[in-house]
Amino acid sequence: MQKFMNGFVKGVYTVLLVSIFAFITYYSISNLVTGNYLSNSKLMIVAIVFYILIILALVLLTKITSKKIFFMIVTGMAILVRIGWLIKVPTAPSSDFQMMHHAAILATQGDLSFLKESYFQSWPYQLGFVYFQALIIKIFGQNVLILQIINILLNCGIAFVGYKIINLHFKEITGRIVYTLLLFYPAYIYMTGVLTNQFLATFLIYLAIYLYLKHDQLWVKATAGVLLALGNMMRPLGILLIIALVCFEITKWLLAPDRKNILKSLGRVTTSVLAYFLMLFLVNSALQVTHLSEYPLENRNPTWKFVLGLNDETVGSYSATDLSLMDRYPLGAKRDKLGKEIIKERIQDKPKLVNLMFNKSKKMWTARDDALMWGMADNVKLSLKIKNWLNAVQFLFYIFIVANALLAVFKWRETWTDGYLLKLMIIGYFMVHLLIEIQSRYRFFIVPAFIMLTAIGWVTVYEKIHSRQANDKKTLKEDIVIR
Repeated sequence: MQKFMNGFVKGVYTVLLVSIFAFITYYSISNLVTGNYLSNSKLMIVAIVFYILIILALVLLTKITSKKIFFMIVTGMAILVRIGWLIKVPTAPSSDFQMMHHAAILATQGDLSFLKESYFQSWPYQLGFVYFQALIIKIFGQNVLILQIINILLNCGIAFVGYKIINLHFKEITGRIVYTLLLFYPAYIYMTGVLTNQFLATFLIYLAIYLYLKHDQLWVKATAGVLLALGNMMRPLGILLIIALVCFEITKWLLAPDRKNILKSLGRVTTSVLAYFLMLFLVNSALQVTHLSEYPLENRNPTWKFVLGLNDETVGSYSATDLSLMDRYPLGAKRDKLGKEIIKERIQDKPKLVNLMFNKSKKMWTARDDALMWGMADNVKLSLKIKNWLNAVQFLFYIFIVANALLAVFKWRETWTDGYLLKLMIIGYFMVHLLIEIQSRYRFFIVPAFIMLTAIGWVTVYEKIHSRQANDKKTLKEDIVIR
């Protein structure tokens, strides 16, 4: 029975992940080829050279014996690239990010009038990042460059946490690949100048994951819950991670040989969940008592993301028509009721719904990443030729990541049960975006999990080739001795 259960659980995970990564790989290649970024002949040459350079760079990582020298070289190069990007592409705040930055400046001046704006009335959860920016501005001044430099530091932090997570079970080289790929992932570089909440939220959440996997002490589990709550205050992803943690502990219990530690598993995850909700309660209470927010850091327009996500005409993206429709009513019961009616209507036609989900997935996961568009903003002018090159590089890098992640699914070490948390995050994040509004920049959060699988896949292939070469040399030597 246990053998059947193990095979069933692992089979379900494998089928889902293979489907996801095969889908992304195939349609990403298709979109790159048909995107007219470069001519087909030039694209072929660029792809070959690009992948040779990546492979050479990753092989060189194995030759650096000193960790200190490795981190100095890779981190130094990554920071220089980003500084060069900021000099060449001085991104000015735009769209929602401009609104949050302006609110942060007002907050430092004691002006909380922005709380009455419809944006913050609808989505008070954005205030967490507003007050984070306000704190930085209060300490260092209003120069946007300070916040952009913090983005660079947070990107380094995300890479280091990814390195630590994968090194909990795999070799040093695997961690180095994760660190390097996360620092040179093009979309992260393009977003350096954007005052987005994604860098901070991603760092806090993956740090929470690292602590949760690293230590069994309950106080560490509680700390992980607190970090998840803080990450959720920057970007509302916490509930997805809480569900993933619960499913992760259930998966570990199902795969355990004796299944006698269910109470221990429940104790671990319950500690994190309680700490998560307690932290949210304390912060929300503090903000409301001090009049820094009228409402908890929550979504007061709960149906909006689903209304957009189920819009067949925009393939799950923003719709001005839907906004006009929903704006017939103010925030509250009538608006929520209208949203539910629209959602109910849009899920009636099941074949149409399935087709929408398929097209949404192609748009979300395999179309051009909008990171470059956000990085350009309105004040930056680059030629179409340069933009096409940058988009082509982004596509090639992304395809390398997902193709190697697909290999990792087949070559996964059965003993690394902690890795099921990463699998759950990927599966859950993919499925959530079947229903809610999509933007390709939303890939940002899950990329570290992708890259951790990428490193496993690449190292597996590298070690197999290296082992075969070693065996060939050994056979050759033996043959020479015999002769």
